Amino acid sequence: MDNLKNVLKFEFLNIITRRSFLLTVILVPLIPAVILGALGFLNDDQTQTIGEIFTSEVANPLPIGVVDQSGIVKDYPDWLTGGNLVEVEDESTARQRTADAQLEGFFVISPDYLENGQVTYIKPEINMITEIVQQGALDDLINYNLMGSDQRLYLRYQNPVSYTYEYLDPETADTRDQETFQFFVVPYAIMMLFYIMILVSASLMINAVGKDKDNKTIEILLTSAKPMDLFLGKLLGHGAASLLQMAAWGGGLVLIMNLGGNSVSFLEGLQLPTQVIALGLPYFILGFFLYGSLMAGVGALAPNMREGSQSSFIITLPLIFLMLMINQLVGQPNSTLTAFLSIFPLTSSVVMMTRLAIGSVPLWQIALSLTVLIVTVVFIVRGVSNLFSSQTLLSGEKFKMKTFFRTIFVGR
Repeated sequence: MDNLKNVLKFEFLNIITRRSFLLTVILVPLIPAVILGALGFLNDDQTQTIGEIFTSEVANPLPIGVVDQSGIVKDYPDWLTGGNLVEVEDESTARQRTADAQLEGFFVISPDYLENGQVTYIKPEINMITEIVQQGALDDLINYNLMGSDQRLYLRYQNPVSYTYEYLDPETADTRDQETFQFFVVPYAIMMLFYIMILVSASLMINAVGKDKDNKTIEILLTSAKPMDLFLGKLLGHGAASLLQMAAWGGGLVLIMNLGGNSVSFLEGLQLPTQVIALGLPYFILGFFLYGSLMAGVGALAPNMREGSQSSFIITLPLIFLMLMINQLVGQPNSTLTAFLSIFPLTSSVVMMTRLAIGSVPLWQIALSLTVLIVTVVFIVRGVSNLFSSQTLLSGEKFKMKTFFRTIFVGR
């Protein structure tokens, strides 16, 4: 037991005292917090928002002229143009006013516009932002006049249909507003957070074991500690460090979602669901123990770190598979496939947290998912312990995936 504690303490302190670890823990949540704070200060310090300043000062400092040679555009309502499009009698006048810095440029609507839809934009220099903004404004102006300057008809054309939705079973249906920013941000952020943290933290276990084998330190360690103490000490030490990093990143994510709306409008209303905060800790710990044990087993059986890193790709295939179907998981959180992946132990830590970030999940599925995950973790930890023996750690034999899984599931 003393040797296990010593290994745990050494591994934990060795990780958290690294400069790279400290910078990662501090800077990842700090950088977005500083950016949001600066944006909030600028928005509070000025009468206009950043978006308004960008649009008014950069995109459109001067109005744009419209030379209508087709006779279509007769009305220039301020409610539609905002004064950004002004009528000009002819092209020569528009050129002169542009040269005198009275216009940003001007559009020339061709006489046969109804046949070819041709419009020429004449400008003194490149200004892509102005073009994007004002071309859309000219489209609206032409459409309004083609409709006989009928404001009701034009507004109905712009917003043709208003849909309402009803669900056969609101308790099980996905009732999220799919047009909101929160529909995409929260589940994607949670999924990426758990995916990265579990994958990166577990991958370090290969280095923890493989490095000791490469530099022959493992031979010295085995003279004073049992192989099982080495395995559990490294697993718990890396798990404690990963949990510290997860707490820092997760806390930063909570602050950004809950307070970001005070700085930038598109983050307003974002909140991390309570069930994610409550169940995030057990799912992360179990996910790390599962993949961390498998990675430690690869490191124990592989003769060197290079071969172990190459072989670990097979272990991480279930997590990589999730990234390939991330849109389906977020878009259909209650489908049969998504529900299965939230219970399947190799994917449940990531998928279940994503579903919880989207909405409520039946209690029986959460209970079943945790039960299956706990049983699998216990089984894998006991199976990987079969790989931690002096015979395996010092053998130097070539890594074989068949031998790896046979030892875990069957034993020696």
